[in-house]
Amino acid sequence: MKELTKNLDHNLDYLQDELHADLSFDVLTRTFDVGNRKAGLIYLDGFIKDQLIYILNRLLDVERKDLSVDAIQKVLDKHLPYYEVSTVTTLDDAVDEILSGPQVLLIDGETEAIVIDGRTWMGTSPDEPELEKSTRGPGDGFVETMLFNVQMVRRRLRDPELVTEVQQVGARSKNDVAMLYIDDIVDPGLVKKIKNKIKKIKVDGLPMADKTIEDFLTGDNLNPLPKVRYTERPDIVSAHLLEGKICIIVDNSPTALILPATFFDQVQSLEDYRQPPLPGTYLKLLRLFATGVSLFLPVIWLLVALQPELLPETLSFIGPKETGQIPLGIQFIIASLGIDFVRMASFQVPSALATSLGIIGALLLGDFAAKVGLFVPETIIYMAIGAIGNFAISGFELALTIKLLRFILLILVTSFKLYGFIIGTVAIVALFVFSKSFGISYLWPLIPFDWNALKSHIIRQSILDLSHRRPNIHSPKDSDRYPEDNQE
Repeated sequence: MKELTKNLDHNLDYLQDELHADLSFDVLTRTFDVGNRKAGLIYLDGFIKDQLIYILNRLLDVERKDLSVDAIQKVLDKHLPYYEVSTVTTLDDAVDEILSGPQVLLIDGETEAIVIDGRTWMGTSPDEPELEKSTRGPGDGFVETMLFNVQMVRRRLRDPELVTEVQQVGARSKNDVAMLYIDDIVDPGLVKKIKNKIKKIKVDGLPMADKTIEDFLTGDNLNPLPKVRYTERPDIVSAHLLEGKICIIVDNSPTALILPATFFDQVQSLEDYRQPPLPGTYLKLLRLFATGVSLFLPVIWLLVALQPELLPETLSFIGPKETGQIPLGIQFIIASLGIDFVRMASFQVPSALATSLGIIGALLLGDFAAKVGLFVPETIIYMAIGAIGNFAISGFELALTIKLLRFILLILVTSFKLYGFIIGTVAIVALFVFSKSFGISYLWPLIPFDWNALKSHIIRQSILDLSHRRPNIHSPKDSDRYPEDNQE
């Protein structure tokens, strides 16, 4: 670490050289006198506009006598009382601060530099997230600025025990990563484990933001099940923090990570909790049913179509009236790929063309494909039902995994029929049973069985009917949701 010297020109030359100020148009330096001493303010253009004039006016008011003894501290106390200010003693730390957005003030003859956080943030407005819409409730969502996102959580959790720790990740580009948790609820062992994993991340930077953090935290490249829950809603983050979970917010990303996250966390939707208990329960059960339908319905129909003897006489009408010119298994595989092609293309085209793309895709995979003999009508129907069921899954990452598992099952059933179905189903069940999310079973509260917790996942309970105890699986320090009851 290179220490600051008392020579202002030397310090400025070093910083400008490190930041390539001669090549980068946005690295700016302003030199002026502070109390008859030379001073320099170095910063990145775009992070500070309106505040710059005020900062300079305050500094120009500094008198010579203020710099006679303990100059840096006097400037901080007397002339910069309204800003987030700190000091650094090394040039390397000064470079890191400048790249983060604050301004660094250097005064000739001083071996400390003042860091002034007068940043003005740019970002999208906190609109409701496209993937997590709700008919009721707040319409704000996270943006690309970490500080704003933390503030949105603070507005909902006015708890002094809410901790917001920040670490910097990246050898070249040091990105801020915030870890949020409620100190007297969360498991301290989990906090220590996650904190240590973040500290051990060795990368140049975080251009992929939260996704890079997830890869390092989970570390399981072959398991397709999502081990964290992504969300862009501060109300969802707040609810999970009160359950004893941890939230990771990465600067430059509008998405937060919630962990641990099980299968039942992935299929939960905010809409379920914004409805009365009975309609909410219907939505919860319907969503779970849609997950099963998306995974198994096309596969089971293909199996009984290939082996009609598996059906009893009363259900013989389920099979296809005609098999078509292409084998049924190949039809399902082509249809599955075709639906994914349309969905992928819809993400790439402008929103104004997405509707037209959907109509074209529906015609090609539906009416036209049936007329030319590519698909039998049953193939179109069952694959369409499976696709609609997949859209009903609230977690995008889990929905993608379900599609992948269904595609593998279709290939196994096409190749090995009943034996392929049995092998594939057993493998999928084993995958869910033996997977863990940061030490917690992926199928909790089903495995291990916890009726009180499972009931809250499959039944929309009134807040009055909820158990007063937080789930023990998260090892909360404070397990009582209503601590005031203990004092009565």
